[in-house]
Amino acid sequence: MRRLTPTQRALLTARHLPQGAPTSPRLANLVARGLDRRLTGYAGRHGLTYTRYADDLAFSGPASTDVDRLVWTVTRIARAEGFTVGPDKTLVRRAHQRQTLAGLVVNTRPAAPRDQYDALRALLHNCLRTGPAAQNHAAHPDFRAHVYGRIAWIGETSPTRRAKLLAAAARVDWTA
Repeated sequence: MRRLTPTQRALLTARHLPQGAPTSPRLANLVARGLDRRLTGYAGRHGLTYTRYADDLAFSGPASTDVDRLVWTVTRIARAEGFTVGPDKTLVRRAHQRQTLAGLVVNTRPAAPRDQYDALRALLHNCLRTGPAAQNHAAHPDFRAHVYGRIAWIGETSPTRRAKLLAAAARVDWTA
């Protein structure tokens, strides 16, 4: 068993939510209820759409949006609700720029990034050529399950991509 450093022990004595527990999303929603209510109201009054996934906040709206005022107001509301906004994590993306949230590109609809899809296609192609063991560079104990998990993640937003990746994976000899 790994021992905790004094710093880690001190951090765990403070109030916090555990990460990764099945209850975490529900608890996060309960904790952020006031924040969500206020930000949804602000967004609605200004013709914006507010979305939150865990601790990632996103606002979308017309190009004429006063972004400085939006950031200032969101920061003020978050502080009033007991949260802090990381200025280094605050990003503004216009319509012509790649907009990501929780690892997905969300410009027109949520989708896995094209480079991740292409990388997985290349990995499956190389598995066909040299075998899956030669492609398991990170030494995943169950490489097949790892690859199928990546296919599921990408396929969640695109049935077409899922079908193509599953067809390629079905041709791989996973026993080799």
